[in-house]
Amino acid sequence: SLIFAVFLIAPCLVVKPAPAAAAHSPQTTPAELIGVPEMQTPIQVEGRIVPANYVQLSPLISGHVTDLQVQEGDLVQAGTLLMVVGDRQQLLADIQTAKYELLEAQQELDDQYMTPQVKLAEAEQKLAVAEKVEVFAADKVRSTAALTPEWRIEQARVNLQLAENALQRTEDDLQKVEKRKKNKEGIWYWFLDDKDFRNILRGLERVKTNAERRVIDAKEKYEDLQKPVDQIDLALAQSDWEIAQANVAEATREVAKYQDGPDLDVVALLESRIRAAEIRLIAAEAALSDHEVIAPISGKIVDLKPKAGEWVRTGEPVVVIADDTDWVVETEDLTEIEVIHIHVGQAATIELDALPGVTLTGEVDSIKDLAEEKRGDVTYTVVLNLLETDPRLRWGMTTLVIIK
Repeated sequence: SLIFAVFLIAPCLVVKPAPAAAAHSPQTTPAELIGVPEMQTPIQVEGRIVPANYVQLSPLISGHVTDLQVQEGDLVQAGTLLMVVGDRQQLLADIQTAKYELLEAQQELDDQYMTPQVKLAEAEQKLAVAEKVEVFAADKVRSTAALTPEWRIEQARVNLQLAENALQRTEDDLQKVEKRKKNKEGIWYWFLDDKDFRNILRGLERVKTNAERRVIDAKEKYEDLQKPVDQIDLALAQSDWEIAQANVAEATREVAKYQDGPDLDVVALLESRIRAAEIRLIAAEAALSDHEVIAPISGKIVDLKPKAGEWVRTGEPVVVIADDTDWVVETEDLTEIEVIHIHVGQAATIELDALPGVTLTGEVDSIKDLAEEKRGDVTYTVVLNLLETDPRLRWGMTTLVIIK
């Protein structure tokens, strides 16, 4: 908020019962000091009613009033925007830009701490797959490069012979059934007819087909086992193994990389970006506050000088806010001869010129240390709390103050 001057005076209650004499602790008064005569009669001075709490505000920059939010007599709360001086649109844009940069840098920094955890899990999974592939590739190289043992070749030859024998038996059975089918006078026709023979022949044909396939497979395997090592197949297997080994090494490096956490150089860079964005945001918000006049206290707008669009100058009072629920009396007429008889807490009565017959009670709240010279006299300002009040009180009403 932009406050040129703030005047705060000790607050008082709306209704304040007069304290009993015993409530005040014993204290040394000016009249009891050595060499100071006691006050013979009550001191009477003029005073004025003023709010216990009020402020006078001025803009920090000169410019046109572009946005007037209040009018005289309005009640406002502390923090209320009263008016805007000059163009603040670019400043608002600068604030949004700084906020975006700060958010973006913070998200990237968060990612630097979160990403390694995700990447580590991915790298470990990739390493497990690569190791499994490498094992298969190594087995293939060994199996391709190894000469076939004689016992395996002999086993394959035996398997081929067994398959050929099974095929021969099936062919023999097939020939027997065909002969029996042709012999209509044979004993088999006592038990079977043509349909039965056809079914038997179809079954034997299927058995023969399977036996032929087994013979072919056994022969191919037997011949493959007799072949020498295929250098092309071996080279391909070795190439696949080398690729698998390279993949294992790369996955291992990735696991080690992400086990160390985030990149510290990147983290330092992002932290610098965050600090720079925070500084830009603070500067933009401070610059924006120069264009705003904001109420520092709650109260009533008792004086509003400019209108919307009017030019105001730096330091020139533009608005006064006062808390009109709490009043004090201020007098500037106590001379140096009189002030020595006054002390804080001293009782007084206040008579108002505007309200004949109304007498209020009060007590001295403060005595200003700095003197002023008026009309040839050295005078001091004294503020008195009102222990009771009246709803008709107004700022500036003249009073007669009688200090007892």
